[in-house]
Amino acid sequence: MTLFTLEGGAAGQPTVLFLHGAAVSSWMWAPTLAALPGRHTLAPDLPGLARSAHLGPFTLAGAADALAAFIQARATGGQVDVVGHSLGGAVAAELLARHPQRVRRAALLGVTTGPVPRAPGFVAGTWAVWHATRSRRLLAWQARALGVPAAHRAQFVEESLAQTWPALAAVLREALAFRAPAALPPVPLLALVGAREGALNVRSARALAGATPGGQAFAVPGRGHAWFATRPELLHATLRAWLAGQPLPDDLRPLPPAFRPAG
Repeated sequence: MTLFTLEGGAAGQPTVLFLHGAAVSSWMWAPTLAALPGRHTLAPDLPGLARSAHLGPFTLAGAADALAAFIQARATGGQVDVVGHSLGGAVAAELLARHPQRVRRAALLGVTTGPVPRAPGFVAGTWAVWHATRSRRLLAWQARALGVPAAHRAQFVEESLAQTWPALAAVLREALAFRAPAALPPVPLLALVGAREGALNVRSARALAGATPGGQAFAVPGRGHAWFATRPELLHATLRAWLAGQPLPDDLRPLPPAFRPAG
């Protein structure tokens, strides 16, 4: 199995694995790969998506299993610190649950855990948007609206045009079915969420952090789902501190732990 992968840093250094969200691909991490000196970095396209589309259909379990083999083959010492955004964060959580020996620590950004209210309507709405944006002009507008960096907008358009509805529907089914695990292996886990992402994602961050004794949850005040597109320096400073075991930037607001009934 060959995943299209962006790679940076020096081989032999500790590896950081970056997992992208559903509407984008590995290019979203390009600036971050260069912002972690002293680390070996890997950013693959997830199986079934973008330039790894031939490895579909996408499933969370299948992606986690494929990444475990990928880590064993490509990562220093067969282990990684994993960073995942949105769908990639759900994959990272699945990887930690299924293959804990491959993960030293996990950072989960903007992950949605169900149940998702009005899920059938969400799927129908996504189909309508997908069907309505089958033109380069509309996709270019969508790229600007989503905050896609100018250098990657053409790639966003081409990848969006190449994505089929069955492939996207598979992603939606998996994403909507994802639930925060009741328990995860005891590794340092960082859950980050934009404060403007909405109550569901804020609750999700707290639930994911609460699934392991090593979990912490923080919000980025005044920012939405793609907050790191406009605050890349905050993401990079956060990751550098997190990887070094140092205090996180003061810009982040701690979230209280999720309530879990006794027994």
